[in-house]
Order: sequence, then structure tokens, then C-alpha cells
Amino acid sequence: MYRSPKTEKGKETLNKIINASVDLISERGFLNTSISDITSKAGVAYGLFYFYFKSKHDILDELIRKFNRDMRYYLKVNTMGLQNRIEIEKVGMRKFLEWMDENKKYYKIFVEAQVHRPEMYIWHFYKLSERYRIGLQEAMNRGEIVRVDPELLSYVLIGIGEMLGRRYILWTNEGLTNKQLNDLDLLLSNMLKPKSS
Repeated sequence: MYRSPKTEKGKETLNKIINASVDLISERGFLNTSISDITSKAGVAYGLFYFYFKSKHDILDELIRKFNRDMRYYLKVNTMGLQNRIEIEKVGMRKFLEWMDENKKYYKIFVEAQVHRPEMYIWHFYKLSERYRIGLQEAMNRGEIVRVDPELLSYVLIGIGEMLGRRYILWTNEGLTNKQLNDLDLLLSNMLKPKSS
């Protein structure tokens, strides 16, 4: 983002631009959304877009950063208080799928970024893994989960969530059945449980 708002009115204007961008890019795609489309839907003057953003690519970057922050915060809040890492992973996986289901528009934008802003798409996963592997390493040190390369494990778990979300939420909107969720818990438990000495 080029400039951060300093007043409440500025924050409101920025939120209007962001919300309009989310709606339009998720519906039409990045290439088929113009800045004039965004400002028109937001109900703000065309020039205000350039007060906050340098380009349409700049707002896509900001949407990916927001997507990343919001998702990490949601997972943190919904796993607070859990002590055992395997339980954190099981609850976290379910909450990730829940978040994806409630934020399909953002996820469609995320898929657009893979093509139109690949460096931000990659940044998103690096950022997730960076925080994730710290918690995994701490759990390994406590003997709660299998001792493997924590970065590798972070990407394995991220990959599982990504593909399940795409298959059962984005592609078909079916969601996982209770049986599938229980099977997922079992798979995660078996994969993560520490090796007996």
C-alpha cells in the first residue's frame, strides 16, 4: 500500500476500495477488473484510488497481505488454550477449512495472485511456514510430535489444508462430511505422533 489513512474518513474510504476490489476481482478476475470499476463500486472518486495505491497490482498485493493476516489471526484465536500440538493441528485444520468456506471471495483472489502476482503468492506461503515451523519445532522439543524437519512438516500440513480446501470447498462447495473430518483427524494423529522409544 502506497499510503496509510490517518483519519477515520480515510480508513472508511480505504475499506470501501478494498471491499469493492474483493467483490469485483473475485467475481470477474483480476484482468477484467479496472480501477474505474473499483472506484465506481466503492462510491469514491477515481483519484482517491491513487492516493492509497500505485496500481491495480499494488491493491492485489495488499489483498494478499490482508488475506494472510486475517487467516493467521483466525487460526490463532481458534486454537488458543489448546496445549497438545496434535490437538492444535486437528482443530487448526478444521478451522482453516472453515475460514476458507467463509472467505471464498478472498481465496478466489488468492488463486488470481498465483498468475498475476506470483511473488506475493510465494510470499504468502513463506510467511505461513515462517511462523508455523516455530510452533512445530517447540512441540518437537517437548516430545509431542514426530521429530522431523520443521519447515518440511509445515509445508506438508499447509499442502494438506490447501488441497482439501480446493477439492471440497472451492471446486464443489460440498465441505467435508463428519466421517471425512474424523478420518482427517486420524490421519493427522498417525502422521504426527512421536515415534515410541
